[in-house]
Amino acid sequence: MAKKLGAPDAQVVQTKELKMDKPLLICGFPSAGVVGTIAASTIIEQFKMEEIAHIRSKHMPSAAVFLDGILRHPFRIYGSEEKNLLVVMTELPISEEGLYYVSSALLDWAAGAGVHETVIIDGIPVQGLPSERKVLYAAEREKLAELKEDDGMEILKKGIITGIAGSILSETLCRDMVGFALLTPAIATIPDPEGAIQLLEALNRLYNVGVQLTELQESADKIRVKLTDMAEQVDGMRRGQPRASGKSYERMYA
Repeated sequence: MAKKLGAPDAQVVQTKELKMDKPLLICGFPSAGVVGTIAASTIIEQFKMEEIAHIRSKHMPSAAVFLDGILRHPFRIYGSEEKNLLVVMTELPISEEGLYYVSSALLDWAAGAGVHETVIIDGIPVQGLPSERKVLYAAEREKLAELKEDDGMEILKKGIITGIAGSILSETLCRDMVGFALLTPAIATIPDPEGAIQLLEALNRLYNVGVQLTELQESADKIRVKLTDMAEQVDGMRRGQPRASGKSYERMYA
């Protein structure tokens, strides 16, 4: 297909056609523990999904992304006819003034591709290793009953989801499309594959996606051991200092 020139606010450039029947759209973006990115990358790599489109926008940083030495568009859309899945991921942030344009362009294109459900997979930043992990969800009203049936998840009662994830969810409310988020507590500044595993397990239960998690679990175990060793080394410094009490995810989330 011909390359499109210029500097648009946002446009989807489709480079490959796939035949799908109401595919699920999964969006994973870099945030706490990069769990959304890890989960999205795992799905893409495991199912050998093809890059079928990308988004161009003047509101993205002027930067190039390399994967295995190969240039890639920074905001990519992958597809699999066999799995009836679309996966969106990006490594770069989008400016605040461009969020509406990018999310609108993405969902307009997705609607044309037959998407009826869009799910954001993301992390909620916490300090240290989460002692308990449970996938939290926020959804449009018609999706809540289905999600409540899953005992492995609990509702996120209140909060604010910002950035491109929040913009996409806001735009699903304006369309004939159901949007919801699956979130998990994640280490704020360190890659957290265990959080990604929690999200992928939830997707497997909800949609029978069939993602295999053995390899990801092995890497999560190695990271957890290293972080535990680090925590033990500084434990003496923390003794005697006041600790926050209680557990609550009812917070503003960015």
